Amino acid sequence: MKKIWLIVAVALCALLSYTSFGPSRGLSPRTHSVFPDVQSAVPAVRALDDGLALTPPMGWYPWNIFGEEPQNEKLIREIVDALVSTGLKDAGYAFVGPDEGICFYRPADGLLTTNLERYPSGLRGLGDYIHKKGLKYALYTDAGTHTCSKAMPGTKDHEFEDMRQFAEWRADYIKIDWCNTEGQDIVKTYTTLHDAQHAAGRPVVHSLCSWGEGYPWRWAAAVGHLWRTTADICAPGQADWARAIRMAFANEKLAAFAGPGHWNDPDMMIAGMPGISETQNRSFFSLWCMMTAPLIAGNDLRSMSEATIKTLTNLEAIAIDQDPLGIQGKVVWTDGTISFWAGKPLFDGSRAVLVFNQGRHPAQKRVAWSEIGVDAAAACYVRNLWTHETTGPSTGGVTVSVAPDDVAMLRVSVKDDFPLPPIIVADTYLVSLRATGATPQKLTGAITITNKGSAELPLWRVGEGLPAWLSVTVNKSGKSQSFINTVSTAGLKKGLYHAVVRADNSEPVSGKPMSALYYDVDLEVSRDVGGKSR
Repeated sequence: MKKIWLIVAVALCALLSYTSFGPSRGLSPRTHSVFPDVQSAVPAVRALDDGLALTPPMGWYPWNIFGEEPQNEKLIREIVDALVSTGLKDAGYAFVGPDEGICFYRPADGLLTTNLERYPSGLRGLGDYIHKKGLKYALYTDAGTHTCSKAMPGTKDHEFEDMRQFAEWRADYIKIDWCNTEGQDIVKTYTTLHDAQHAAGRPVVHSLCSWGEGYPWRWAAAVGHLWRTTADICAPGQADWARAIRMAFANEKLAAFAGPGHWNDPDMMIAGMPGISETQNRSFFSLWCMMTAPLIAGNDLRSMSEATIKTLTNLEAIAIDQDPLGIQGKVVWTDGTISFWAGKPLFDGSRAVLVFNQGRHPAQKRVAWSEIGVDAAAACYVRNLWTHETTGPSTGGVTVSVAPDDVAMLRVSVKDDFPLPPIIVADTYLVSLRATGATPQKLTGAITITNKGSAELPLWRVGEGLPAWLSVTVNKSGKSQSFINTVSTAGLKKGLYHAVVRADNSEPVSGKPMSALYYDVDLEVSRDVGGKSR
């Protein structure tokens, strides 16, 4: 009898593990559990060195709150406007666009075509609207024959033409699901998609979404910039606090695989969704920041509360996530109720610390300097990243009190100074110049970026390989940089010219990029222009 009960108990545990960390869209069954398997050592995979996603991507995707059905151009434009008006853009949220929203189909000629009933301006028109707002354009596809709902075609056997089409639509970020992929090799498939995107010639962040199937943390850094480590965090519109926390602890085990340009992705955020309290919003956001996770909002930005806005735009918490060192925090210890997260040094030499109380009663925790890599005798200052208060100096450690479901998120330093790393915001990513005269002329357009952080931008450099009709210089002026585009129309034929320009924020000594900007420049020439182009 005891043996029977033991078998039943094991089966129940397996079922709970699977439903917590197993599959994908609509939480439907899949063939593999995706509870992270981290028994093997971190493999020697060479990560992409393309200057993209040097800090975790920030933005918004519609799946968590809307699912598939309500998505259309009107909704996406309203969300874009809300990103700007609520201050999320100024806090660093940049990527936005439709998820699995029936936005294109594949006619007989095999080329992806916009669903104009839902997106009457076309997907290129939507992208232009997003870029003009100083945001980045995110799109969605699938690596199989169809998307998860089978409402849209996947990229199988069309990888190169589809990536060219996404480039023509001017996507900056592509989420690639792993549905309807029977018989496909996951590594080869995502490698082909990376090669296809590279051939298309447009720099694009690749978000690989296999829900942990194929253990992407072992290989995906060579072909993508972020990879899902767990199943969907919730069904559309149905945030589940307990499930989200289990996923955080699963993702935490993979800290060794993350770094600049390649990130563990425990899924979009549930902060601000119905059923999640403001305390839970704060705790959830803190956990995602401590894990250096992509900060992709999943709530309805048009109707969120002021408290939710305050949480999602807390620059001191965001600074932990966007720290240029890109080190993922880890659980130092937990008793099942209180968990202590550390192991996260920051660019200025300070340390990030998190104490999370999952219990039903208030709790206290002593944070010892020796537990976070600081000399026990050091006199340290402590910054509370939610109350924005600084205490100290004190030696040995500090004791914090934490309410149920809440966190204490701290930054510890030997200096009474807690600078924010550079947080770059652009006024626009699309500059359109029009040449109408018959004689050669020069036109000028400008794009201004602002550093919302307090750390200086030490050096900017502009990418090489610019087209003959475009020159870019950098005007350094404190925390703002202006890219000035001086265009000579001499010798140009009639038509529309386009360029993607890259500028790196680099370390002054090593020249290693700390962040990179790409923006689009259009030049429309209405008639042939004589003379030589420079």
